[in-house]
Amino acid sequence: MTIPNVLSLLRILSLPFLFYLMGNDYPVAAFCVLIGSWFTDLLDGFIARTFNQSSKLGSYLDPIADKVVTASLFIFLTYYGRIPLWLTATVVGRDVVLLCGLLVVFMPQRFPVTSPSYLGKFTTFFQALTLLVVMSDSVPAFKGYLTRFYSPALYVTLVLTLLSLVQYVFRGIAMLRHTRTNAGSV
Repeated sequence: MTIPNVLSLLRILSLPFLFYLMGNDYPVAAFCVLIGSWFTDLLDGFIARTFNQSSKLGSYLDPIADKVVTASLFIFLTYYGRIPLWLTATVVGRDVVLLCGLLVVFMPQRFPVTSPSYLGKFTTFFQALTLLVVMSDSVPAFKGYLTRFYSPALYVTLVLTLLSLVQYVFRGIAMLRHTRTNAGSV
């Protein structure tokens, strides 16, 4: 197992600690764990590219870790009334649609590696930024500084999530058509 894969696993394994810290009123520690988790996301990509440690497992594990951590935090923060349900439903719903689409398009091909779009990457980044804005209000050093960005962050995240969903749906339809066309010509 490569170092990037270990870092992706650590990101997923950080969730119980993050939930414990958030649920037991340790906002500074929770914020630090969240920042550390995102740092491992940047670090695993850097190490994979720089030191030629890319792997097929990593191409699946990294986006899965991103989606599991992001969706889990949105759900957790919605449960505690800090993020509206409509946004969490959109974020989680998009990921469910993407997963179902991948199953439909790639199941016959045994899941070839796909690359995320720039819009998808930007959406993931903005979802993480929204989580940062929401969680920062519980950190005494940041309290009130990012509050003015709360509503704009929610709505921009909503729009980007929906746009990336539409883009991925069209991308999936095109891939499915291409696959069926190629299968019919054989």
